[in-house]
Amino acid sequence: MKIVIPDDYEGNFTDSAQLARLEGLGEVAHFTERPRDEGEMAERIADAEVILTVRYQTDLKTTALLDAASKLRFISVWGTRPRAVDMKRARKRGVSVAVTPGAGSPSVAEHTMMMVLALAKRLPFQGPAMQAGAWERVQGVELLGKTLSVIGFGHIGSKVVPMARGFGMEVLAWSKNMTPERAAKEGARAATLDDCMHCDFVTIQLHVTPETKGIISRERIAGMKPGAFLINTSRAALVDMDALLEALREKRIAGAGLDVFEPEEPLPGDSPFRTLDNVILTPHVAAHTEGAVEREARIAVDNVEAFIRGEPQNLVFEDA
Repeated sequence: MKIVIPDDYEGNFTDSAQLARLEGLGEVAHFTERPRDEGEMAERIADAEVILTVRYQTDLKTTALLDAASKLRFISVWGTRPRAVDMKRARKRGVSVAVTPGAGSPSVAEHTMMMVLALAKRLPFQGPAMQAGAWERVQGVELLGKTLSVIGFGHIGSKVVPMARGFGMEVLAWSKNMTPERAAKEGARAATLDDCMHCDFVTIQLHVTPETKGIISRERIAGMKPGAFLINTSRAALVDMDALLEALREKRIAGAGLDVFEPEEPLPGDSPFRTLDNVILTPHVAAHTEGAVEREARIAVDNVEAFIRGEPQNLVFEDA
Protein backbone atom coordinates (compact mmCIF):
# COMPACT_ATOMS: atom_id res chain seq x y z
CA MET A 1 0.00 0.00 0.00
CA LYS A 2 1.55 3.32 -1.10
CA ILE A 3 0.78 6.02 1.48
CA VAL A 4 1.71 9.64 0.74
CA ILE A 5 1.81 12.60 3.13
CA PRO A 6 2.34 15.34 0.53
CA ASP A 7 2.11 18.45 2.69
CA ASP A 8 3.49 18.08 6.23
CA TYR A 9 5.13 21.51 6.04
CA GLU A 10 5.33 21.95 9.81
CA GLY A 11 6.91 18.54 10.29
CA ASN A 12 4.17 17.20 12.53
CA PHE A 13 4.92 13.60 11.51
CA THR A 14 8.71 13.88 11.43
CA ASP A 15 10.32 11.20 13.70
CA SER A 16 6.91 10.60 15.30
CA ALA A 17 5.18 7.51 16.61
CA GLN A 18 2.36 8.11 14.12
CA LEU A 19 4.75 8.09 11.17
CA ALA A 20 6.14 4.79 12.47
CA ARG A 21 2.59 3.43 12.59
CA LEU A 22 2.06 4.40 8.96
CA GLU A 23 5.33 2.75 7.96
CA GLY A 24 3.99 -0.44 9.49
CA LEU A 25 0.97 -0.21 7.19
CA GLY A 26 2.71 0.30 3.86
CA GLU A 27 5.31 2.19 1.86
CA VAL A 28 5.29 5.81 3.04
CA ALA A 29 6.41 8.94 1.17
CA HIS A 30 6.59 11.85 3.60
CA PHE A 31 7.14 15.39 2.26
CA THR A 32 7.89 18.41 4.45
CA GLU A 33 8.97 20.92 1.79
CA ARG A 34 6.49 22.88 -0.30
CA PRO A 35 6.44 21.87 -3.95
CA ARG A 36 7.63 24.31 -6.59
CA ASP A 37 4.31 24.11 -8.41
CA GLU A 38 1.23 21.98 -9.02
CA GLY A 39 3.22 19.72 -11.33
CA GLU A 40 5.61 18.73 -8.57
CA MET A 41 2.69 18.02 -6.24
CA ALA A 42 1.13 15.84 -8.95
CA GLU A 43 4.35 13.83 -9.10
CA ARG A 44 4.28 13.33 -5.31
CA ILE A 45 0.82 11.77 -5.33
CA ALA A 46 0.89 10.02 -8.73
CA ASP A 47 1.31 6.52 -7.25
CA ALA A 48 -0.57 7.09 -4.01
CA GLU A 49 -3.23 4.64 -2.96
CA VAL A 50 -3.72 6.58 0.27
CA ILE A 51 -3.18 10.32 0.77
CA LEU A 52 -2.95 11.78 4.26
CA THR A 53 -3.27 15.55 3.79
CA VAL A 54 -2.48 17.96 6.61
CA ARG A 55 -4.70 20.98 7.36
CA TYR A 56 -6.09 21.46 3.84
CA GLN A 57 -2.65 22.31 2.43
CA THR A 58 -3.18 20.37 -0.81
CA ASP A 59 -5.96 21.58 -3.09
CA LEU A 60 -7.78 18.48 -4.29
CA LYS A 61 -10.89 20.55 -4.99
CA THR A 62 -10.18 23.26 -7.56
CA THR A 63 -7.12 21.74 -9.27
CA ALA A 64 -6.49 18.64 -11.39
CA LEU A 65 -4.50 16.98 -8.60
CA LEU A 66 -7.23 14.48 -7.74
CA ASP A 67 -7.09 13.18 -11.30
CA ALA A 68 -3.29 12.94 -11.11
CA ALA A 69 -3.56 10.24 -8.44
CA SER A 70 -4.87 7.48 -10.67
CA LYS A 71 -4.40 4.71 -8.08
CA LEU A 72 -6.00 6.62 -5.22
CA ARG A 73 -8.46 4.76 -2.99
CA PHE A 74 -8.56 6.75 0.24
CA ILE A 75 -7.95 10.29 1.54
CA SER A 76 -7.39 10.89 5.25
CA VAL A 77 -7.93 14.58 5.97
CA TRP A 78 -6.21 16.08 9.02
CA GLY A 79 -9.15 18.38 9.79
CA THR A 80 -12.82 18.39 10.68
CA ARG A 81 -14.23 18.73 7.16
CA PRO A 82 -13.07 17.93 3.59
CA ARG A 83 -12.66 21.59 2.66
CA ALA A 84 -9.96 20.95 0.05
CA VAL A 85 -11.45 17.81 -1.55
CA ASP A 86 -13.86 17.71 -4.47
CA MET A 87 -16.22 15.19 -2.91
CA LYS A 88 -18.31 14.75 -6.05
CA ARG A 89 -15.26 13.72 -8.07
CA ALA A 90 -14.01 11.56 -5.20
CA ARG A 91 -17.32 9.70 -5.00
CA LYS A 92 -17.43 9.26 -8.78
CA ARG A 93 -13.99 7.65 -8.67
CA GLY A 94 -14.82 5.50 -5.65
CA VAL A 95 -12.35 7.30 -3.39
CA SER A 96 -13.31 7.26 0.28
CA VAL A 97 -12.64 10.33 2.45
CA ALA A 98 -12.32 10.49 6.25
CA VAL A 99 -11.79 13.39 8.67
CA THR A 100 -10.70 13.89 12.28
CA PRO A 101 -13.85 15.15 14.05
CA GLY A 102 -13.47 16.81 17.42
CA ALA A 103 -9.71 16.37 17.64
CA GLY A 104 -9.02 20.05 18.26
CA SER A 105 -12.20 20.85 20.17
CA PRO A 106 -10.74 20.98 23.72
CA SER A 107 -8.06 23.42 22.60
CA VAL A 108 -10.47 25.60 20.62
CA ALA A 109 -12.85 25.75 23.58
CA GLU A 110 -9.94 26.78 25.82
CA HIS A 111 -8.90 29.44 23.32
CA THR A 112 -12.45 30.77 23.29
CA MET A 113 -12.46 31.12 27.07
CA MET A 114 -8.99 32.66 27.02
CA MET A 115 -10.37 35.39 24.78
CA VAL A 116 -13.42 35.85 27.02
CA LEU A 117 -11.17 36.36 30.05
CA ALA A 118 -8.64 38.57 28.28
CA LEU A 119 -11.34 40.83 26.86
CA ALA A 120 -13.17 41.04 30.17
CA LYS A 121 -9.99 42.08 31.97
CA ARG A 122 -9.04 44.59 29.20
CA LEU A 123 -5.74 42.92 28.33
CA PRO A 124 -5.66 44.33 24.77
CA PHE A 125 -5.22 47.76 26.36
CA GLN A 126 -3.58 47.12 29.71
CA GLY A 127 -0.89 44.69 28.51
CA PRO A 128 0.67 47.01 25.89
CA ALA A 129 0.30 50.03 28.21
CA MET A 130 2.30 48.30 30.94
CA GLN A 131 4.97 47.20 28.47
CA ALA A 132 5.23 50.80 27.28
CA GLY A 133 5.95 51.96 30.84
CA ALA A 134 2.51 53.33 31.67
CA TRP A 135 0.42 52.69 34.78
CA GLU A 136 -3.17 53.14 33.62
CA ARG A 137 -5.81 51.24 35.54
CA VAL A 138 -8.84 50.42 33.39
CA GLN A 139 -11.88 48.83 34.97
CA GLY A 140 -12.56 45.28 33.83
CA VAL A 141 -15.66 43.12 33.70
CA GLU A 142 -16.53 40.43 36.26
CA LEU A 143 -17.76 37.24 34.63
CA LEU A 144 -19.91 36.10 37.56
CA GLY A 145 -23.56 36.41 36.58
CA LYS A 146 -22.87 37.47 32.99
CA THR A 147 -24.47 35.77 30.01
CA LEU A 148 -22.47 33.91 27.37
CA SER A 149 -23.93 32.46 24.20
CA VAL A 150 -22.65 29.52 22.22
CA ILE A 151 -23.72 29.78 18.59
CA GLY A 152 -23.13 26.29 17.26
CA PHE A 153 -23.35 23.39 19.67
CA GLY A 154 -21.10 20.66 18.32
CA HIS A 155 -17.80 19.29 19.61
CA ILE A 156 -16.45 22.75 20.51
CA GLY A 157 -19.55 24.61 21.65
CA SER A 158 -20.57 21.91 24.10
CA LYS A 159 -17.09 22.09 25.69
CA VAL A 160 -17.30 25.86 26.17
CA VAL A 161 -20.37 25.46 28.40
CA PRO A 162 -18.78 23.90 31.51
CA MET A 163 -15.81 26.26 31.25
CA ALA A 164 -18.09 29.31 31.26
CA ARG A 165 -20.27 27.88 34.01
CA GLY A 166 -17.14 27.42 36.09
CA PHE A 167 -16.88 31.22 36.19
CA GLY A 168 -20.51 31.55 37.26
CA MET A 169 -21.83 32.53 33.84
CA GLU A 170 -25.26 31.73 32.45
CA VAL A 171 -24.92 30.00 29.08
CA LEU A 172 -27.40 30.24 26.21
CA ALA A 173 -27.05 27.95 23.20
CA TRP A 174 -28.32 27.91 19.64
CA SER A 175 -27.88 25.54 16.74
CA LYS A 176 -30.03 24.51 13.83
CA ASN A 177 -31.22 21.36 15.59
CA MET A 178 -31.12 22.59 19.18
CA THR A 179 -33.65 21.26 21.68
CA PRO A 180 -34.17 22.36 25.29
CA GLU A 181 -33.28 18.84 26.42
CA ARG A 182 -29.99 18.77 24.53
CA ALA A 183 -28.95 22.18 25.86
CA ALA A 184 -29.95 21.32 29.42
CA LYS A 185 -27.97 18.08 29.31
CA GLU A 186 -24.79 20.14 28.83
CA GLY A 187 -25.77 22.81 31.36
CA ALA A 188 -27.00 25.47 28.93
CA ARG A 189 -30.35 26.99 28.05
CA ALA A 190 -31.69 26.70 24.51
CA ALA A 191 -32.38 30.10 22.95
CA THR A 192 -33.09 31.77 19.64
CA LEU A 193 -30.21 33.13 17.60
CA ASP A 194 -31.35 36.69 18.26
CA ASP A 195 -31.46 36.04 22.02
CA CYS A 196 -27.92 34.66 21.82
CA MET A 197 -26.77 37.84 20.06
CA HIS A 198 -28.02 39.87 23.02
CA CYS A 199 -25.70 38.17 25.53
CA ASP A 200 -22.75 39.84 27.24
CA PHE A 201 -20.33 37.50 25.45
CA VAL A 202 -21.21 36.01 22.05
CA THR A 203 -19.08 33.05 20.95
CA ILE A 204 -19.29 31.47 17.50
CA GLN A 205 -18.65 27.76 16.94
CA LEU A 206 -20.35 27.01 13.62
CA HIS A 207 -19.24 25.35 10.41
CA VAL A 208 -19.54 27.46 7.26
CA THR A 209 -22.31 26.26 4.96
CA PRO A 210 -24.45 28.12 2.41
CA GLU A 211 -27.00 28.54 5.20
CA THR A 212 -24.58 29.86 7.83
CA LYS A 213 -22.31 32.05 5.69
CA GLY A 214 -22.78 35.62 6.90
CA ILE A 215 -25.19 34.54 9.62
CA ILE A 216 -23.69 37.11 12.00
CA SER A 217 -24.99 39.91 9.80
CA ARG A 218 -24.77 43.68 10.03
CA GLU A 219 -28.25 43.71 11.53
CA ARG A 220 -27.38 41.14 14.18
CA ILE A 221 -24.16 42.96 15.09
CA ALA A 222 -26.15 46.20 15.37
CA GLY A 223 -28.45 44.46 17.84
CA MET A 224 -25.66 43.52 20.27
CA LYS A 225 -25.39 45.20 23.67
CA PRO A 226 -23.09 48.25 23.79
CA GLY A 227 -20.94 46.48 26.38
CA ALA A 228 -20.90 43.11 24.62
CA PHE A 229 -17.95 41.14 23.26
CA LEU A 230 -17.87 38.87 20.19
CA ILE A 231 -15.47 35.91 20.02
CA ASN A 232 -14.92 33.97 16.80
CA THR A 233 -12.68 30.91 16.80
CA SER A 234 -14.63 29.21 14.02
CA ARG A 235 -14.62 30.77 10.53
CA ALA A 236 -14.61 34.44 9.55
CA ALA A 237 -17.06 33.86 6.69
CA LEU A 238 -19.78 33.49 9.31
CA VAL A 239 -19.46 37.20 10.17
CA ASP A 240 -19.98 40.42 8.25
CA MET A 241 -16.42 41.58 8.90
CA ASP A 242 -16.98 45.10 7.57
CA ALA A 243 -19.89 45.59 9.94
CA LEU A 244 -17.85 44.18 12.83
CA LEU A 245 -14.97 46.55 12.08
CA GLU A 246 -17.34 49.52 12.09
CA ALA A 247 -18.92 48.45 15.37
CA LEU A 248 -15.50 48.09 17.00
CA ARG A 249 -14.17 51.39 15.66
CA GLU A 250 -17.25 53.25 16.80
CA LYS A 251 -17.25 51.45 20.19
CA ARG A 252 -20.79 50.23 19.58
CA ILE A 253 -19.66 46.95 21.11
CA ALA A 254 -16.97 46.62 23.75
CA GLY A 255 -14.56 44.36 21.91
CA ALA A 256 -13.85 41.20 19.95
CA GLY A 257 -11.56 38.20 19.99
CA LEU A 258 -10.71 36.88 16.53
CA ASP A 259 -8.68 33.83 15.54
CA VAL A 260 -9.99 33.67 11.95
CA PHE A 261 -10.11 36.21 9.16
CA GLU A 262 -11.65 37.09 5.78
CA PRO A 263 -11.11 37.58 2.92
CA GLU A 264 -7.64 36.11 3.37
CA GLU A 265 -5.17 34.58 5.75
CA PRO A 266 -2.54 35.49 6.80
CA LEU A 267 -4.15 38.74 7.93
CA PRO A 268 -2.49 41.55 5.94
CA GLY A 269 -0.05 43.69 7.87
CA ASP A 270 -2.07 46.81 7.12
CA SER A 271 -5.41 45.35 8.22
CA PRO A 272 -7.41 47.94 10.17
CA PHE A 273 -8.19 45.27 12.77
CA ARG A 274 -4.52 45.49 13.81
CA THR A 275 -4.98 49.14 14.84
CA LEU A 276 -7.76 48.59 17.40
CA ASP A 277 -7.17 48.50 21.15
CA ASN A 278 -10.41 46.64 21.89
CA VAL A 279 -9.54 43.54 19.88
CA ILE A 280 -7.50 40.41 20.55
CA LEU A 281 -6.09 38.88 17.37
CA THR A 282 -4.46 35.45 17.10
CA PRO A 283 -3.19 33.85 13.86
CA HIS A 284 -5.64 30.93 13.49
CA VAL A 285 -3.96 28.96 16.27
CA ALA A 286 -6.87 27.92 18.48
CA ALA A 287 -6.33 24.25 17.60
CA HIS A 288 -2.55 24.55 17.33
CA THR A 289 -1.57 22.99 20.66
CA GLU A 290 0.47 19.92 21.47
CA GLY A 291 -2.64 18.08 22.62
CA ALA A 292 -4.67 18.88 19.52
CA VAL A 293 -1.79 18.11 17.15
CA GLU A 294 -1.23 14.73 18.80
CA ARG A 295 -4.92 13.82 18.53
CA GLU A 296 -5.20 15.04 14.93
CA ALA A 297 -2.21 12.95 13.85
CA ARG A 298 -3.36 9.89 15.77
CA ILE A 299 -6.92 9.98 14.42
CA ALA A 300 -5.71 10.65 10.86
CA VAL A 301 -3.53 7.52 11.09
CA ASP A 302 -6.33 5.60 12.83
CA ASN A 303 -8.48 6.38 9.79
CA VAL A 304 -5.85 4.99 7.41
CA GLU A 305 -5.46 1.87 9.52
CA ALA A 306 -9.22 1.33 9.70
CA PHE A 307 -9.55 1.70 5.91
CA ILE A 308 -6.80 -0.83 5.23
CA ARG A 309 -8.42 -3.19 7.73
CA GLY A 310 -11.68 -2.93 5.78
CA GLU A 311 -13.52 -1.10 8.56
CA PRO A 312 -13.45 2.57 7.47
CA GLN A 313 -14.37 5.18 10.06
CA ASN A 314 -15.08 8.92 10.24
CA LEU A 315 -16.15 8.93 6.60
CA VAL A 316 -17.71 12.00 5.01
CA PHE A 317 -19.69 12.19 1.80
CA GLU A 318 -20.61 15.81 1.15
CA ASP A 319 -18.60 18.89 0.20
CA ALA A 320 -17.62 21.24 3.02
